Amino acid sequence: MKTNSVSVAASLLLSVALGWPSATVAQVQEPIAFIGHGVMFDAANNPIQATPAFIERAQAFYIESLSARLQPAQENAFNAERARYLDTYERASDAGAQAGDKQNALIVNAALIDWLIKEVPLADGGDLQGKNNLIKAKLRYRLFAPEVGAPYVAPKAMLTLLKHQVPDAKKN
Repeated sequence: MKTNSVSVAASLLLSVALGWPSATVAQVQEPIAFIGHGVMFDAANNPIQATPAFIERAQAFYIESLSARLQPAQENAFNAERARYLDTYERASDAGAQAGDKQNALIVNAALIDWLIKEVPLADGGDLQGKNNLIKAKLRYRLFAPEVGAPYVAPKAMLTLLKHQVPDAKKN
């Protein structure tokens, strides 16, 4: 236990010495530590299987952590953007939802993360965009039975909805 305390203290001191924000230490708990060659990895350098449950948890983490950094005007714009998506494509519940509906909900989450990345100033925004792009690439294939791995194309209405995003809140 003492070794863990020492390593945390050393990490904090290193962060301060190098001028990194204190949030750098918290990033260790990010669901996806890094990506490479089309694979997601955790903090222990283990490859992560892109299961629906993992993708949903990772997206929830990124949406929550990014939306917590929004200014009030941005938060209002984000809530409007989220409502616009969800009014058209209700968030699928695990009970009784079609596999395509669940996959579409993950696609909507990826679009919301894209919106947040544009709005929230991040030192590692490119890294997060790469992670989200990899998730979006995984979503081009069915993640749910019975056709796991088969190509998946979202409905045209959804693709049209995603192409017509509202303007950035920063510009308002």
